[in-house]
Amino acid sequence: MKKSIALKLSLILLLFTSCYEVAKEIKDWTQNNASDHIISTQHLLEKDGIKIGLPDSFERYNFADYELLLDSLVLDNNNLKIEHARLKNMRAMEGNHYVFFDHSTYSTYTINSIPYTPISRQDAKFLLGLIRQNQDYIASTTDLTYTKITAKHNTTGNTQIFKAIYKIENTNLNHHAFQHVYFVSSNNKTVLINLSTSFNVDFDPYLEKMIL
Repeated sequence: MKKSIALKLSLILLLFTSCYEVAKEIKDWTQNNASDHIISTQHLLEKDGIKIGLPDSFERYNFADYELLLDSLVLDNNNLKIEHARLKNMRAMEGNHYVFFDHSTYSTYTINSIPYTPISRQDAKFLLGLIRQNQDYIASTTDLTYTKITAKHNTTGNTQIFKAIYKIENTNLNHHAFQHVYFVSSNNKTVLINLSTSFNVDFDPYLEKMIL
């Protein structure tokens, strides 16, 4: 992986803490633990010929409407600026980008298709280091703190998957969120997935529904 690509990826992985109101309803998908028992809705990412499976409560947004939604929901102006900057970096990357939002749990799912980029275990370590540097910078200028929960890299056949989960806390608002990151390369395609939730959930069963 070229360092320039890794740097761009680390910038769009930065995520503000979920400073919405506390979700009023928790859907069944937050309790999933087995791919055989999940109910998902399939979405076609038409510009890339990719199919993804998401909980049926997720709705697709264009970027303009999603940014308006952010303005109405996010409570902290500094965090709002961070998320707008992340979206700007997403749009600036080569490839296509898609946004989905779940109003019942205030969860955001974004996916970027980027030029095919196989990721090795060493690449994953390098990317983690860049993410950590950027998180430390944001933590020094905001009320946010980042804690890594897990980071894994797996290769099966021609498929490489990098997964990382972070807990993000806003000490000023006494609020927290979880960021789930997936980097998937297979069939000469690469996607970067970012899931922001107010809870830590096993999202792997939905990832298994993806068809690259």
